[in-house]
Amino acid sequence: MEIEIAPWQEELFKPHRYKIIYGGRGSGKSYAVADALIFISLKKKSLIMCSREFQGSIKDSVHSLIVQRINNYKLNEFFEIIYDEIRCKTSGSKFIFKGFKNNIDNIKSIAGITHLWIEEADSLSIDSWTVIKPTIREAGSEIWATFNPKNANDLLYKEFILEGANEFQTQDAYVVKINHQDNPHFPQVLKDELERDKQKDFGKYLHIWEGELLKNSDSQIFRQGVHWDIDEFEEPIGIHPYYGLDFGFSQDPTAGIRCYVVNNILYITHEVYQHRLAIDEIGKKLNEKLKDYDSGRYTIWCDSASPDKIHLLNKHGYPAGGADKGKGSIEAGIEHLKTFDKIIIHARCVETAKEFCNYSYVVDRSGDITTKVKDDYNHCIDALRYALTRLMKSGIVSSCKTKLLNIDWV
Repeated sequence: MEIEIAPWQEELFKPHRYKIIYGGRGSGKSYAVADALIFISLKKKSLIMCSREFQGSIKDSVHSLIVQRINNYKLNEFFEIIYDEIRCKTSGSKFIFKGFKNNIDNIKSIAGITHLWIEEADSLSIDSWTVIKPTIREAGSEIWATFNPKNANDLLYKEFILEGANEFQTQDAYVVKINHQDNPHFPQVLKDELERDKQKDFGKYLHIWEGELLKNSDSQIFRQGVHWDIDEFEEPIGIHPYYGLDFGFSQDPTAGIRCYVVNNILYITHEVYQHRLAIDEIGKKLNEKLKDYDSGRYTIWCDSASPDKIHLLNKHGYPAGGADKGKGSIEAGIEHLKTFDKIIIHARCVETAKEFCNYSYVVDRSGDITTKVKDDYNHCIDALRYALTRLMKSGIVSSCKTKLLNIDWV
């Protein structure tokens, strides 16, 4: 039997002690795991325990999902479906369904578990995890987990996903993030919900649909609804656009911004955001993504720490200059952005909105919020600061309240 699978699913059929699949809603990760376990159960005798921290009844389990996928592949004749188990008639495999909470001692006594699937693993407790790991001890046994992480203290997020989590570990783990973009069957009804969440609460959108952590809003530098919002807007005639560019280094992306100011409201209209963008391709990408930059009338203001890159842009006909930087320039730029009555980010500038949602102050070990700006989620924001350097120095923001700026800074 041939089945169609996405490239990321291939590893589900290869041996790994841990398979950690996380991400947002509509990704199809639970369907993919159910499918993989069904076909594994057909191939060889397995005892597959499907669990979660809280399972009040079989209705709370993935029992119905597995039955649905068996029906989808027309494999009914190979399986016996009973109330709280699913048995494969040909291989002798069995699916069982258990909740950890208040049932952990019973689970400890179950011998021969070859595969454990933990659904909604963000709710997994340390007590359950401490017991479960040594319980799954058959040769070649595997522990699978699917979840959307809520915060950096989630048990499995800390162990498998947090930066540096596996630096000193030798455990065999396949860790993959899957979102709605990876699901070719993502339905229109969910697309509509996604767009509503994106417009109403971008932080909620990032968590539910993009699998990002829920953030501590007290540490956020810019708060949605207070400092910024997302909208689709028509650009008036006669505005003066400002352009900024933050060069990518190593794993950091190249980020470009186009914006303008009207009535002390900053509008962000277009963005460039791309990893591993070669220096000789930057100019072409700016022309492609940033409206009107290809006219040659406007200078894009860049990180002055890269004069060689600025020189190359100018050499190839892309007007570029170095933005003034110095001690305290980041903090000054943040305060300048907060002087606008509002920052409106166009809905197409997804990466910029993501940064505004996540840009935050460092939280120390005691949980106190410091005044130090975290060096993360700042590439588009840095580009925005560079774009507004001349505006900031001139002190003419207040004049935007009475008329459109139409000053060419080239």
